[in-house]
Amino acid sequence: MAQALACGPASQAKACATGQKLKTCLHLQQLEQVIESCGVAIGEGGESPYSDEGVWFPVSCTFDGPALRARLELPDFVTFEEYDGRVAGSDATWYCWKCKRAIMGMHPRYAAIDIPRIA
Repeated sequence: MAQALACGPASQAKACATGQKLKTCLHLQQLEQVIESCGVAIGEGGESPYSDEGVWFPVSCTFDGPALRARLELPDFVTFEEYDGRVAGSDATWYCWKCKRAIMGMHPRYAAIDIPRIA
């Protein structure tokens, strides 16, 4: 398993100072900044693979959901789910129910050993 990355405020402040534009939504902003400060790119938004519930942004990492929720103090309407559909697909997704935006990472069970785990 990959070592968990807890990229910190200095990296986040640098992202804000350089004027990086928000891809997702205000409620996922801190998470987006943490992901990018760990060197993981946020892909182009597209349709949900499950429904027409907003715009979903893929990332090549896994998440420590409870650690990130506690550290970033994410609101309750931002949910985290690890979906294991096996042959139907699998992912680990943060979803904002207010803005209908999602950050879709990889399920830790199926991610390669060198995929970053963000905590």
